[in-house]
Amino acid sequence: MNIKEKILILNGSISELPIIEEAKKMGYYVMTTGNMPELIGHKYADKYIPADYSDEECILHLVKENEISHIVSCANDFGVLTASYVAEKMGWKGHDSYKNAVLLHHKDKFKEYCVKKNIPSPKSKIFLDMDSAYEYINNCVYPIIVKANDLTGGKGILKAENVSEAKIAVENAFEKSRDKHILIEPFLKGQQQSFGAFISKGKIISSFSTDCYSPINPYLIQTETLPARGIEKIREELEKIICTIVDDLQLVDGILCLQYIVCDGKPYVIEMMRRCFGNQFLTLARMNSGFPWEKAYILAAMGKDTSSIVSKKPKYKYCGHHGIMANRNGILRGYSIDDSIKSHIFQSIEILKPGTKIHDYLNERIAYIWYSYDSHDEMIEAAKSFNKLIKIDLE
Repeated sequence: MNIKEKILILNGSISELPIIEEAKKMGYYVMTTGNMPELIGHKYADKYIPADYSDEECILHLVKENEISHIVSCANDFGVLTASYVAEKMGWKGHDSYKNAVLLHHKDKFKEYCVKKNIPSPKSKIFLDMDSAYEYINNCVYPIIVKANDLTGGKGILKAENVSEAKIAVENAFEKSRDKHILIEPFLKGQQQSFGAFISKGKIISSFSTDCYSPINPYLIQTETLPARGIEKIREELEKIICTIVDDLQLVDGILCLQYIVCDGKPYVIEMMRRCFGNQFLTLARMNSGFPWEKAYILAAMGKDTSSIVSKKPKYKYCGHHGIMANRNGILRGYSIDDSIKSHIFQSIEILKPGTKIHDYLNERIAYIWYSYDSHDEMIEAAKSFNKLIKIDLE
């Protein structure tokens, strides 16, 4: 009897579902963890163990107790930190050093690194206490963005146009930050985009790009379209930034993503991550590029060779995803999608059922749709209108 190797995937949300399914196809015994047992991905795992995946020592104990052989991060920065911590303690390959994981996923450390390596990025000021932050906002140039240092998904971020708004933003960031560090930086007006690359033996072997739209919550990406407009004009610069970071820090194989603002034709990096995006993004990237992102992501996390992975013909030239969201709190009755969109949807998943009370409309998704178009311009225009063309019925 063959005993399957055990692989632990941190979290089990809709974002991790394709990774869970792929790992099972690859023949592994898949275990998931997290403190939300209702998440859909746990139902597809061979075993679910409730635990806080941001608790590094807790997950290390879980790994040892269950004789797990490999750990895979989720679509969350805390997952990256925990996976790196556990891998380092266990002597496993496939993950960056814990020191590098912290450098790349804590905003203050990454912004300091950008300055050191001349990576174009908004010039941030870092604050460890409210008094110094208050002193700064009384004399800075507006508008500004105030960010909690160690959170993801748009949490702890507010834009401020004046001192009174900045004071609220500072208090919000300090309240939500776990390490009580915040950043204040100038607000850059431009198109937010993402560029992701898969690194194998120090070289980029595949990549994707997206335009990002955040119409309901300006700090949470609701819609992404692939590829990003104008990407060929800045691709070389983005690849150079990635290769500089990989070479300088001696990063291991795997995914590396940049989020940036295009301002006056130049990309300014705002964040970097060594993990998959949310919303089943790796599957979407595979359909757009032909590269098996889910499989490569797992192999890299296991420390296995990824250099011989072969891309197939892309399924969709222009595609994207959209999270259906309400514009206020209330009890969900249902939603309807305009016929002009329906024919372009190739996949959808319902998250909230009718009768569910929406408590936090700025962050809760009702459903997800994935779509494709024959024309890039048509797709972008449609994506900008999704919130008008998808009607939400609330009590």
